[in-house]
Amino acid sequence: MIQSIVNFRDFGGVSSRFGGHIKRDRLFRSGSLNTADGGDIERLLTLDFALVADLRYAGERVDEPSPWPPAFAARIHAHNGDQDAEAPHMGPLRNGSMDEALAEQIYLKFYRGIAFDPLYRPLFAQVLNALPDLEGRVLIHCSAGKDRTGALAALVQHALGTPREEIIADFMKSREAPGLKAMALPTARKLEEKFGIPVPLELMRKLLDVEEQYMAAFFDEIERVCGSIDGYLDTAGLTEHRRRLLRERLLTG
Repeated sequence: MIQSIVNFRDFGGVSSRFGGHIKRDRLFRSGSLNTADGGDIERLLTLDFALVADLRYAGERVDEPSPWPPAFAARIHAHNGDQDAEAPHMGPLRNGSMDEALAEQIYLKFYRGIAFDPLYRPLFAQVLNALPDLEGRVLIHCSAGKDRTGALAALVQHALGTPREEIIADFMKSREAPGLKAMALPTARKLEEKFGIPVPLELMRKLLDVEEQYMAAFFDEIERVCGSIDGYLDTAGLTEHRRRLLRERLLTG
């Protein structure tokens, strides 16, 4: 549908333990929108998203602005964090200490923490609470459309009753996203220029990859802290009553 935006896809269509499936053409996810060409910008506007969750850091939004017209401003949900905040792997890349083993450790820590992060917990709650009352399509995105986006999309799917194994399988689709694979070389070169040190291509591929253990770590930590994923959603304000309204809107059958 939209080729110039990395990892752009519909994350509906998966089953629900409440019966039926999540409707198609309602829930979308992607990476940064700044790469959209003219035709895809027009397609984005035609989709007329009622809500856009922009999960990027403030600095990322400044460096790579999205192509939304001013009239879309009220539809966009983002956090107003420190302009200097950045992805946790950037520091080790900058000082030359990053390798594939450290990358995996960083991602596991990231996934364990994002649901409770002071920037993302309130933003996740804001988006989740908006969904039951919303008419129209939703887009969740970050820079690559795999980690922050993957976490929030997983919470939405869980709220709609998608079994854990299907959530993880859908999360793993990012591994095969052509645009994501194509990012490795230009991103490595960009970081080499920025930091003045070599960034091996295989390391960049590791950083752009996803692993089942990452999503498992995300769910495990929520269950450890809150007792269950539903318990976390309750604390975010998406109570069982609100989840039922969401299912009525977004499930088939």
